[in-house]
Amino acid sequence: MTNISIHFDALKQICPAATILTEGGKALVLLPNMQVVSAGQILTMTLLLVPFEHTGYKTRLFFERKIDGRGSNWNQHRVVDKQWWAPSWQGVPADLPWTAILLEHLRCVA
Repeated sequence: MTNISIHFDALKQICPAATILTEGGKALVLLPNMQVVSAGQILTMTLLLVPFEHTGYKTRLFFERKIDGRGSNWNQHRVVDKQWWAPSWQGVPADLPWTAILLEHLRCVA
């Protein structure tokens, strides 16, 4: 079993509908219908986890829509032929398990 398989299997425990996509030969994870807790509310949306360096960040988590009042400096990005939103959230290293990367990025909108 590869590291990608181990990381992906752990994410599937959180999001059974998760799928692996590729961009530039690297694995990204589409997380459909994720429930995100933000400002005490539960929001359901699709997320895209990029567990490698992207646009100057060590890792990225993209959201299908901007969450008003949470995170900072939200910008749109085109990844895997779709528009996504991402806040500025630095310092989540790529050597963490993918579940930890996801949770660290979700802290910025909590």
